[in-house]
Amino acid sequence: MSAVEESLHMQDAHSERLVDCFEKVFPNLGRSGICSATHENVAAWDSIAHVTLLGLIGEEFGVDIDFEEFEGATSFAAILELVRGRDVNA
Repeated sequence: MSAVEESLHMQDAHSERLVDCFEKVFPNLGRSGICSATHENVAAWDSIAHVTLLGLIGEEFGVDIDFEEFEGATSFAAILELVRGRDVNA
């Protein structure tokens, strides 16, 4: 199991709160589909959805989102890794 896959299986406050953000933007995915969500496998994940998602993440975690930092983060796993790497309120 890769480090990213292993981190996805760890249930923590960051991942649970991030799942909640994803559910608001992609309500049809369901919680099980969110953890494997990528820009490539979610048709609704366009640039507007990405900006909306990042705005929700900023609000949820109380951080200013650097859109350039998160621009290439186009999967649940990548965004979770960035969120965990930031000094955010868990």
